[in-house]
Amino acid sequence: MSYRRISALVPPFVLVAVVAAIAAGVQRYASPPGGLQLPVAMEGEGDMRIRMGGKAYPRQAIDSDDLGVTIAKPTHRIVSQYWSIDEYLYSVVPPLDVVAVSQSAYVKSISNVYDLVQRFHPFVSTDPERVLALDPDIMLVSSYGRADYTSLARSSGVPVYRMQTSFQTLAQVEETIRLTGYLTGNDESAEKEAARFHTAIENAQALRPPNAPKPRILGLGGSGYSYGTETLFNDIVRTLGGINVGAENGLTGYDELNLEQVIRWNPEWIIAEADHGKEKEVVAQLMADPAIALTQAAHNGHIVVFENRVFLPMSPYTTVLVRAMAEAIYAKPGSDSEVRE
Repeated sequence: MSYRRISALVPPFVLVAVVAAIAAGVQRYASPPGGLQLPVAMEGEGDMRIRMGGKAYPRQAIDSDDLGVTIAKPTHRIVSQYWSIDEYLYSVVPPLDVVAVSQSAYVKSISNVYDLVQRFHPFVSTDPERVLALDPDIMLVSSYGRADYTSLARSSGVPVYRMQTSFQTLAQVEETIRLTGYLTGNDESAEKEAARFHTAIENAQALRPPNAPKPRILGLGGSGYSYGTETLFNDIVRTLGGINVGAENGLTGYDELNLEQVIRWNPEWIIAEADHGKEKEVVAQLMADPAIALTQAAHNGHIVVFENRVFLPMSPYTTVLVRAMAEAIYAKPGSDSEVRE
């Protein structure tokens, strides 16, 4: 249909109104200083790449939704929407700059930042409208967060960066520490934390004796799942000089596992998770399982269970798990454990 045909059918004042509405929409969703940031969020992982511009302000970064985000100046009112983002922020920025956190931050049994939130009392970021009333400088949301939450936040004009929060390598965690510093204007602090993280991983690696055989390790998640390739657990096992039994036998990602597989794969070590205070109970349950009881891991007492706040983080606190696994597998009995170097 031609433009003349449209003009004949639609009165001029209607066309003017349509153009005005489009202009208003562009104005509403333009993020200072003028980059268009439409309130559209994708579900799922999104883009895994970290893409940052120069150090001068205004700073530019592209998030996991492939949208450009402009940060006009260093930020001092920061919102976190997800538990692992809480851990990145409190590892890098001054605690008073964090004005809102996830609900999980206040759950003592799983939170690595519980003492900090109890001291500084940030808001809980569940309701985007209440969060926006805090007048944040930037909002950091998870690539797995609710799309409607992200879209509403973006429509406000506040810079919203959708972060990748599921990682496949320790190097990605280290780079995300630096990203957190870039987004918030805390580059020097982030570089120090990234160096601490890197050194802690190297120190855990050093616990492996020279020429030690590669231990075959099976990771168990909740409800009959294990860890294959393309998981952070796989990279931790590889980094510590072991063989991830799940990946060795074709699992990809966080994948289902059945009892017959456990018997056939016969791991030398089993690493699992438990709620706080339930570690011994879970070890007993695993030892009582007919399939697991037949494995080398069970025969040799090599079933190790960590509480969730040690086992689950994909953040600077991942060093706690790496160190704990290295000590369980390689350290001599009675050696001291370091919580967070």
